[in-house]
Amino acid sequence: MKVRYKGQAFDVEVDGKDAKDTFAQLAAAVEVFGNTTCGACGAPGAVPVVRENDGHQFHEIRCRQCGAVLALGQKKDGGALFPKKKDRDGNWLDNNGWVKFKRADAAFE
Repeated sequence: MKVRYKGQAFDVEVDGKDAKDTFAQLAAAVEVFGNTTCGACGAPGAVPVVRENDGHQFHEIRCRQCGAVLALGQKKDGGALFPKKKDRDGNWLDNNGWVKFKRADAAFE
């Protein structure tokens, strides 16, 4: 079963074995790719980014306006991505998970 979803800033197509599987795939895709508006500054047009450090890949959505990022976690079973909107203790993060990092040397400017 194939389904196409037209979002405001993206289109997604999923192909599942039945309605339940297709729905789950669509929900996962929209949860990740639907984050196109920055939660820190409100600018549209945030983009997916993959960084690599020490052989590890880090997936995130980055605001092209202010540089804030929404980190994506990876589920242990199956590796699906999801937006990290809570801290390790289960508390909701400010700005719905969008974080604006400051350079370490910014204190000296």
